[in-house]
Amino acid sequence: MILQRRIWLGLAASLILVWPAMAGERNSWALLSPDGGCRLQVTLDRGQLSYEVWEAGKLALPASPLGLVREDGDFYRGLIFTSATAAELRREKYTLLAGPQPTINHPLNHRTLTFQNPGGELFCLDLAASDEGVAWRYRFPQTNGQVQVIQTECTGFNLPANARGWLQPYHAAGPYTPAYEDFYFSVTPHDAPPDSRQKARGWAFPALFQIPNADCWLLITEAGTDGAYCGCHLAPDVVRGTYQVAFPLADEDTKGHTNQFPPNPRYSLPWTMPWRVIVVGRSAADIATQALVTDLAAPSQVADCSWIKPGRASWAWWSYPDEPASAKRFDEFTDLAQKMGWEYTLFDAGWWTPGLAPIVKHARAAGVLPMAWLFASDFYDPVTSSNKLNEMAAAGIQGVKVDFWCSDRQEAIAAQQALMRDAAARHMVVNLHGCTIPRGWQRTWPNFMTCEAVLGSESYFYEPRYTDLAAELDAVLPFTRNAIGPMDYTPVACTPKRFVRRTTAAHQLACALIFTSGIVHYAEQPEFFATLPPEVRQIFRDAPARWDETRCLVGDPGREAVFARRTGNSWFIAGINGSGAALPVQLDLTAFKKFSHGQLVTEGADPALQVRTTAVTPEGKWQTTMPPRGGFILRLDR
Repeated sequence: MILQRRIWLGLAASLILVWPAMAGERNSWALLSPDGGCRLQVTLDRGQLSYEVWEAGKLALPASPLGLVREDGDFYRGLIFTSATAAELRREKYTLLAGPQPTINHPLNHRTLTFQNPGGELFCLDLAASDEGVAWRYRFPQTNGQVQVIQTECTGFNLPANARGWLQPYHAAGPYTPAYEDFYFSVTPHDAPPDSRQKARGWAFPALFQIPNADCWLLITEAGTDGAYCGCHLAPDVVRGTYQVAFPLADEDTKGHTNQFPPNPRYSLPWTMPWRVIVVGRSAADIATQALVTDLAAPSQVADCSWIKPGRASWAWWSYPDEPASAKRFDEFTDLAQKMGWEYTLFDAGWWTPGLAPIVKHARAAGVLPMAWLFASDFYDPVTSSNKLNEMAAAGIQGVKVDFWCSDRQEAIAAQQALMRDAAARHMVVNLHGCTIPRGWQRTWPNFMTCEAVLGSESYFYEPRYTDLAAELDAVLPFTRNAIGPMDYTPVACTPKRFVRRTTAAHQLACALIFTSGIVHYAEQPEFFATLPPEVRQIFRDAPARWDETRCLVGDPGREAVFARRTGNSWFIAGINGSGAALPVQLDLTAFKKFSHGQLVTEGADPALQVRTTAVTPEGKWQTTMPPRGGFILRLDR
């Protein structure tokens, strides 16, 4: 831990001991992280709540609003303090099958503030502070069984004027939106979202900001969302740098499903709402590997996880999207998975043409686990959902890719939670597509392996701007979308498609080792993998989906990202250049001095399609230069 945070440690311990007796606690309450570096400060002034976030003694997020307006009462104005608990240290210990680290053991401080609204009803504010950031959630403790509706959530994030942000527009409803599939834009806190791939109706979570005055980075998102609340985003109207939480739009829906309720969240009391999360890091690299989002999510709801297998998958659709599906083609990709030692193959849209029976039989005989693509509309009705999953289980399918949710409404969130629960009961893994972002679900439902919610490799078919912006986007994703949960980006993707690719083949291959996904779907055909040098093919045999250790060595969003990931006794260091200029990379390999054999993968004679390998000695200071939109992989073995 950095020196500044250690200096604050003693202060944190002393404050925790004296909090209940602190002068002024009836108007302002603090919660510090276990190491003393992060502080969440809540203030009640003239009946209204606000909060501040501090990092290492510097104000990172100025006073920002808190509160809710419920259909039957105001919990934003006229509040009266009633009680506060002392800080309580809790430890979150769990395993992740889809995450940058396989095991988590984090201390978090918690306390609860209770207030009364003008109508005499109680309103709780649960606070949490970790060495990785802070969070809070609203809770109504009454037990009366009555269904209540939230009219407005007044939560805001008041960013300093000189903050620099990387945000993605939240899309208006359309045939394939909202689905979190757009570019991230570099913005200042008062910028309005652009109409990019669809009309913008706000900004999406997560939102990344660099805070110069506090010398830190913030990632704003939410965690623990379940069927009791909707997925939220940030309103389009930024008032003097303050972003307010917004609910889904009224016209958001999943094709084939009719919404039963308006978009505002509704639930019966008692009611516990999702965490509002602010990850805090001294660098963007700190943001990339945090686990605060899963620390705050509900513990695993799957008693026995021994059957859940992270892995790699072959995938035919990207190579042949316009070709009629056939057993022959599916079998070719099953054979690729077997040859490469990958765990899965995915039967995407069109599997019904040959039927599941022959292609599943071939996959099972090859020792490859089959997954099948399905429509989201089949998973709202419990009977239809159960029948569909039973059909898949009877056919021998090991996992489902469920597509075209296109909604953040509470009904969609509830249907996704039910899908993960019911799939787990049948020992099936889940991949969500055309969907919302993950909110810590990979902890609660370990069979939730990955989801889309990203502008990924299929954009070479659909998005002409991807040609110029893909490299920059790739270098933003590790610090935004992928920082909050597994991401089905479908990496590699080298064969030319409709829109020209300007990243190099080395960049494309490196992305497969940088991006985190419980199941990694490789977007390439057998013929392409056959063209790779034997040493590179071996990398893709040996690089797992679940790593033993992950470190972010270089993090400059939009410009470059370098990650080191370990499996067993091997390290794989991968870097990508998000810019149009050559970038020198200097790494200190003394931490890897026990490794005597190195293999470097860089651009080949045809940079767009070829890579070459060079033997290197991993010692001391090491450097290379990434060409424009290029990349590299450095494998280290003992």
